[in-house]
Amino acid sequence: MAVRKRGKSRFSTPALALWGLAMLLLGLGLGLVLSNQGCGKRRAKAGEKQEVSPAPSPRKAKPAARSQESLALPKGAGRDEVPRKAEPKPELPRMAIVIDDFGYAPPELVRRVCAQPIPFSAAVLPYQEFTQQSARIAHDAGKEILLHLPMEPIGYPGLGKNPGPDAVMFDLSEAEIRNRVKQALLDVPWRKGVNNHMGSRITPDKKRMTWILQEIKNVGCFFVDSRTEKESVAYDVAASLKIPSVQRKVFLDDDRAFEEIAKQWERALGIARKEGQVLIIGHIYPETVEALEKLVPRTLGQVEFVRASELAK
Repeated sequence: MAVRKRGKSRFSTPALALWGLAMLLLGLGLGLVLSNQGCGKRRAKAGEKQEVSPAPSPRKAKPAARSQESLALPKGAGRDEVPRKAEPKPELPRMAIVIDDFGYAPPELVRRVCAQPIPFSAAVLPYQEFTQQSARIAHDAGKEILLHLPMEPIGYPGLGKNPGPDAVMFDLSEAEIRNRVKQALLDVPWRKGVNNHMGSRITPDKKRMTWILQEIKNVGCFFVDSRTEKESVAYDVAASLKIPSVQRKVFLDDDRAFEEIAKQWERALGIARKEGQVLIIGHIYPETVEALEKLVPRTLGQVEFVRASELAK
């Protein structure tokens, strides 16, 4: 049987060696490429970590300040609204009431009139039984005290024309008139001003009123001209001496009937509305006290009740 002859291999040994070397080099090249890409990624990651802000400290960070707009609250949302500026109230006309003849009236009547919840001026006669006590009651009630200075009236010594003890009389000397004014001022405690009791014979006389008002000025009192005489010059003399003064416009109780007192009250209100102020004089009669208890409450809010000194200028 004939032996079959082996043929030569398709690749020779040198060729195989070269092929193996080429594959080795190709593998090394691919490895280097892949290795460089991986290192690039790692470097990029390392760079990103360096740019990250450091971790905050353990202390609690303060919240960021909010804008004024974000702080604004709608109406009624927990913040008081800014109040609107109040409209100024119109001024009321002013009324000053002087009640004459404290000193002889019983203390019970004095306390009753002083219970009025308004300011007024109490004119106290000197040298009377209740002079000191009446002045104290009125003062303690917050009322203003006046010396009700007795002066000679026209018609003295006729019935009802006696001005009282140690009154200023027309025929007295200047020294005696001045002395009587000084003594009367001393007899009424807490007096801030003076008004005349009667005096229709004295108040029209410029010379005698000058003596009287100079003594009043010396103790720093103001003056109310009661105008018991239409020809009185007392207010003008006081103005010339630069003494704060004011004149009576209405007598409240020449007639003590309530209807007549009410008419005079309404007349006074009319003057106050027209001129801006008014001073009225009443007396400590039981009828007048009772009338005031009715008239004052209904007038509250229509006028501002003030002391006589607040109208003196």
